[in-house]
Amino acid sequence: MRIRHLQYFLVVAEEQSFARAAERVHIQPSPLSRAIKDLELELGVALFHRSKGRIRLTWPGEVFLEEARRILSFMNSVRARVTSADTGYRGHLRIALSDGLAQPRMTELLARCRAEEPLTEIRVLEMTVAEMIRALKFDQIDAGFTVHTGFAHERRIKETVWTDRLVFAMQARHPLLVRDKLSLSEVIQYPMIACHPERCAGGNDVINRWFRDAGLPEPTIAEYVSGHELMMMLVAAGYGIGLALESQVALYCHPGVVIRQILDDNAVAATFLVRPNRIPSPELERFFLRAKRVGETMM
Repeated sequence: MRIRHLQYFLVVAEEQSFARAAERVHIQPSPLSRAIKDLELELGVALFHRSKGRIRLTWPGEVFLEEARRILSFMNSVRARVTSADTGYRGHLRIALSDGLAQPRMTELLARCRAEEPLTEIRVLEMTVAEMIRALKFDQIDAGFTVHTGFAHERRIKETVWTDRLVFAMQARHPLLVRDKLSLSEVIQYPMIACHPERCAGGNDVINRWFRDAGLPEPTIAEYVSGHELMMMLVAAGYGIGLALESQVALYCHPGVVIRQILDDNAVAATFLVRPNRIPSPELERFFLRAKRVGETMM
């Protein structure tokens, strides 16, 4: 079984068309089809249903798809670690960031890692929460950051590394600016800029949970965004009120936006480090301890 055949199989499974898959891998459809046939002969199963020019995975094909992804992920990880070793690194971490978490604490954490452990390479990958969960499942990352409160699963461990206050971002001419602190019941009367339920699932979870816990109906959503920068732009343009992490909005200050504190003292969101439920590598253990120290010193 060749790695190239596994790569061909994944593309065909994604495209559900030999013609489109052949264009992606830059070969003719006939040799691509033969490669898949060779793979099926070696495995002794049919991986695809073929009918009237359309193809779809069989149940063995569905199972093989998951295993093929796992194998290719492992091979990519091997290549990355070997390349890192060749350039002088002694350790290697793959860390995912979801929910647009490019905040000052993250910058401080990565800077400390480079200063205190320069021989450990840390690769930072931006992805959605759903992508992060899949990456953890297939061992494509070592850990990931999110503000999502879910992830109850025996295969994963979720640990709080720091907390952050929530604030309202408002247009500079908004009528509620006469108050220095605002309650949810006041703000819910106005349209809101909300985190996208898929591209920024953690932020969406925080907002929905907060309104639900307060016994309030879901707010009227003017626009969905996947990050704080676009949120601030839309708030400044008068589209609605934004609900955001205080440390994040500090990065994207806008002359047309004013920040207001929330009346509720419990208006905080935790940032979690999610990792597989197994003994962590020494590098990952040290990374987590540094994250905790950053959270304690940058309150």
